[in-house]
Amino acid sequence: MGMLVDGHWVDADSTIVDGRFVRPDSVFCEDIGDVAERLRAQPGRYWLIASSSCPWSHRTLLVRALKRLESAVPVQIAGGERTQGYAVAGGAPWAVPGLALRIRHLHELYRLSAPRYTGRATMPVLWDSHACKIVSNESARIIRALDAADTGAASAFTLTPPAFRDQIDALNAELQVGLFNAVYRAGFAQRQDAYEEAVESVFATLDRLERRLANARYLFGPITTETDWRLFPTLVRFDAIYHGHFKCTRRRLIDYPHLWAYARDLYSWCGVAATIDLDAIREGYYRHDRNLNPFGIIAAVPDADWSAAHGRERFGPARVALASGQEVEIDPLTLQRGEPDR
Repeated sequence: MGMLVDGHWVDADSTIVDGRFVRPDSVFCEDIGDVAERLRAQPGRYWLIASSSCPWSHRTLLVRALKRLESAVPVQIAGGERTQGYAVAGGAPWAVPGLALRIRHLHELYRLSAPRYTGRATMPVLWDSHACKIVSNESARIIRALDAADTGAASAFTLTPPAFRDQIDALNAELQVGLFNAVYRAGFAQRQDAYEEAVESVFATLDRLERRLANARYLFGPITTETDWRLFPTLVRFDAIYHGHFKCTRRRLIDYPHLWAYARDLYSWCGVAATIDLDAIREGYYRHDRNLNPFGIIAAVPDADWSAAHGRERFGPARVALASGQEVEIDPLTLQRGEPDR
């Protein structure tokens, strides 16, 4: 994919170490509490630059939609040929918010923020159009800021209720290692043992999730939390991408009855389907991962009816937690909430 070295683009990459894929750390980490406060006070200040194919970008688009922040946080979808990494606007010049400047590639935004930056130019990116810099390229921090952006009122719902925060953080970490990054470790492995280790992790994690969801509507019971929406992008991509392209071939998502129904439940939530561009997802992997797919052949779409009835209502109505700590029922199709529990 290429990277920046001292602010200069090079076509080399440093993500494979001893035959294993190693994901680099994110480096732009401004205090998210400050960002959330400014998001509330200054709608339009922060721009989200995201990719339709990238699961980490997808998390941010999901939370933006669920929290109805579309007007407060403008989005720029990056895509197109990756001649120098991600093109910001399909290869056309893009006017950088806050600057009288046009760029074509995401790495130029990184260089504007840190002229001697060394590392990959990854997405998502949260861009501050007042300070004219990247404030975060870490999806976990960005979704926390988006979640907190409307929680000034006690009646607003939150995806990270304080009572569950430690459990959410623990499960997030487990899924990051065991599934979200493991599918990439399987796909990009250059040693058989590295591949087998990663695949074992992927399916052991999916098996645990299947058991967990056999008796609960969401990962933490009746309420939906950040962890559900961190998991969803990987589930959306599993059969279309990870099963074949990344050689995670032991089972498909649709072979897990509880996990597959759970994924369709999340898909049915208001605004979620609009965040999914399956054509862009397939093109983003098959066409641009030429090391894995040298001829750029895009595999056929798997047969799967995401709009089929999921039947998860049998576990009770969907619920969310309010910033006040109370829980309320929510209609996933409209995001209309009921009265708080007494």
